[in-house]
Amino acid sequence: MAAVLLVEDEAEVAELIAEALQDVGLEVTTALTDQGAYAALQGERAGAYDVLITDINLGVGTTGFDVARRARQLNRRLRVIYITGQAARLDRFGVEEGVMFPKPFNATELAEQVKTLLDDADHA
Repeated sequence: MAAVLLVEDEAEVAELIAEALQDVGLEVTTALTDQGAYAALQGERAGAYDVLITDINLGVGTTGFDVARRARQLNRRLRVIYITGQAARLDRFGVEEGVMFPKPFNATELAEQVKTLLDDADHA
């Protein structure tokens, strides 16, 4: 079973996404803060995640890009999906290697995107 680390600072949004991911057979660990994400990445599951889904705006300070950079230092094969409610400002962010998913979105569509990423990686 593929493992996903979901980093989303809005608990209700995180819950909806996690449920959709679990519905398609993915194992999900949820972190509501950058510190929670770092703890998950360095904990007993370190290196076990196949996909990182992170909101770009995690509140004050650290961004989803920061979390993704650190995660990729630990696991270079990690696939990343960035989610954001500020899609109009993506040019300013400079999307790094990964897939961008603008809010609002259908959580089921996001789950299917994760499955596609995993399938593509299996056939690469």
